[in-house]
Amino acid sequence: MVAPEDCQTIDQVRSEIDRLDRAIVELLAERRGYVKAVMRFKRTETDVHAVDRQKQVIAARREWAEALDLDPDLVERLYRTLIDHFIAEELAILSERSQS
Repeated sequence: MVAPEDCQTIDQVRSEIDRLDRAIVELLAERRGYVKAVMRFKRTETDVHAVDRQKQVIAARREWAEALDLDPDLVERLYRTLIDHFIAEELAILSERSQS
């Protein structure tokens, strides 16, 4: 790992960005595993949508972003996209469950 300010070439910067992006993708895959696991406890569409939990997640991620001097609107958009995607996956699981 090379700190951003210590990178000497554009290729070095790009290599570090690629390293971070790989880690982000791996973490998203890990997060998805927990999303699948939570379906053991969800029984209804209301459970899946978990509106209060969504609000808590977005608020916390915005706070984390602000603490790191990162645009909270960007982080919120990213998390809303993640949440929407994983809700769709959860609803598919719920639908499969009800058909069996």
